[in-house]
Amino acid sequence: MIRLLNIVIIYIIFSTKLFSSVDNELSEYGFIEIKTDSMDVSFFIDGFYVGNHPLSAPIPVLPGFHEVSYIPPEIQHEKLRDNLTEGIKRVYVAKDDTLEVFLFYDHYLSQVETLHKEMQLQNYIGISLVAILLFVMFQIF
Repeated sequence: MIRLLNIVIIYIIFSTKLFSSVDNELSEYGFIEIKTDSMDVSFFIDGFYVGNHPLSAPIPVLPGFHEVSYIPPEIQHEKLRDNLTEGIKRVYVAKDDTLEVFLFYDHYLSQVETLHKEMQLQNYIGISLVAILLFVMFQIF
């Protein structure tokens, strides 16, 4: 009986030591819980894909500033960032804290695609105007 009691006590000591080290490691992180008004939305934190809505658990991140969005990093541009304040959020996550971030998705994705096409069109027009200007300058000289 004493041997069984000793084994149980040793097991309890080792298991609490094991679980406390896991808790200590997790206390070094903060967590971001992302919510949105639509289903099956892809989420990105600092440009890295973290999953689709609904997420099963909060995402662990290092404490500090992070950028949470549903806009893929390949189409993020400064002009898009200025116009889509509800699709890209810069947040601060404290150590051992869970921050809830809500992103409005419903009509912003269509705006992102439209703004991206507008920017491409502006680039093409600008390049064309520069090419015409250079052509006229070389024709004069």
